[in-house]
Amino acid sequence: MAEALNEMGSVGVFRRTGMKLKPKTFSHFRVFGGIATAVVLVVSTPHLFADDLNITYVTGAEVPVSSNGFTAMGKKINITLNFAPAPSTQLMVVQNTGTGIIRGTFTNLAQGQTITLTYAGLTHRFVANYHGGNGNDLVLLWTTGEELLSQAAKDKLDGQIILALKKSRGQAPFDKATSLEPNIPVKDGDRVLVDIEGSVSKALRDQVTLSGGTVVNDSTTATTLRAMVPLSQMEALAKRSDVSFISPAKPAVISKIVP
Repeated sequence: MAEALNEMGSVGVFRRTGMKLKPKTFSHFRVFGGIATAVVLVVSTPHLFADDLNITYVTGAEVPVSSNGFTAMGKKINITLNFAPAPSTQLMVVQNTGTGIIRGTFTNLAQGQTITLTYAGLTHRFVANYHGGNGNDLVLLWTTGEELLSQAAKDKLDGQIILALKKSRGQAPFDKATSLEPNIPVKDGDRVLVDIEGSVSKALRDQVTLSGGTVVNDSTTATTLRAMVPLSQMEALAKRSDVSFISPAKPAVISKIVP
């Protein structure tokens, strides 16, 4: 084990991994040699962390990182689950101690990304919210419940569309107040702008129209179709054999410079 000692004499405990920490002083902390990764750690500067952050949840009450302005950019996070979480469990990853914000996101954990954690052979899904807690904390929100979706929906719908579907149905993590929002760039009421990949045919375009959708003019190719589609119709479209994937459309931003 290794220790981080602050000027007040309190000690943070580290778990051994394959990462060496050399003795070095950081503002209010001094790290004494050893091989370590933070399990429970209080810091006052983001520069204490190496590229990767390895954390283990044993009870779910842990706060692996507490910092006023943690830098996640350029770092990878590895999470291990060592307990069976109950429905609606929230796992704090980075808790801001002041008004600072988390700088960037982990390279393998984007805002709104769903991750799968396994314990005792059971799969548990959580979604990352970098605006959780007091609004500037990284929290993993329970979102297990994809068994309510068809297999086609799970295989062919982008994760953000699945989140939007869950929000429209009041399913976790939207079964209680949360700052998390699905990343859907263009919406019109209950309709969202999507790109449909597959084998585009008149029959597919007709189903989009009959379902209350609108095909975007001049957007259709032999393999892609852009349309405004009601969320409630996404699963039906995903079940089609000529549809391979549906994702939120990201329209290009064109800037015009006027002399």
